[in-house]
Formats: sequence, structure tokens, C-alpha cells
Amino acid sequence: MAEFRAAGRTLFSLALVKGSEGNLSVFDGRTLVITRSGVSLAEIEPADLVVGALGADLPGASVDLEEHRRLYGRRGPGAIVHAHPPGTVPEGAAGPGAHGVYAYADELEAAVEEVVRSTRRDVGRTRR
Repeated sequence: MAEFRAAGRTLFSLALVKGSEGNLSVFDGRTLVITRSGVSLAEIEPADLVVGALGADLPGASVDLEEHRRLYGRRGPGAIVHAHPPGTVPEGAAGPGAHGVYAYADELEAAVEEVVRSTRRDVGRTRR
């Protein structure tokens, strides 16, 4: 729980998510833990996490659940951060996997760091 709270607060404080944007998950090879749909990552509480097997029915889980499952199926156990840095969400509706930034790492803290690094790289490219 503490790792989810720290990751969410970091993303929010750096303006990489706002409101109920973004989602977080971890998968240890057996159990998936993912944020609920509509949760503010700035204020994650224990009830805001959905827990179950990777392929199980997980009512209330993030609308990006299938994207997380796809990434874990390809990469294996680890952690995923889905953030919405400025300029990464197109106008209008964009389905799961088609907006924002996804980062995969061994743990949530490292995935957050990857989102921050990639966002800084992209900002640096646009300023040149």
C-alpha cells in the first residue's frame, strides 16, 4: 500500500496526473494489484486497490486493466505506471493504450522514475 501511495503522490506533485487520471499496478507472477477506476492517485487508500489473479474478473479495476494485463503477459512480473504528462492525451476520446505514457519496471518507484525521465527527455526535445 505504501508504495502505491508514494507513487501516486509523486506523479500528482509533478503534474504527471490530475484528478482521476492514470493508474498503477504491480504483478508478482501470481497476484495483480491495480488501482480502481476513478481513483485520485494523489489520495490512494487501501480500498482504492483491486487485488486478484492476472486473468480473473476484477470488478472496479482501472479501465486500463487489459493494457496492464497485456504488458505483464509480454514482460512478466513487475510494476506499471500509466501517467498523463501534458501533451500526451489527445483531444476527444482515446482508448486504453492510446494515450498518456506507460512505464514498466521491477517496482513502482522505478516505473515512476522512468515516467519522469521520459517526460523530461520529451520536453527537452520540444525546446530545441
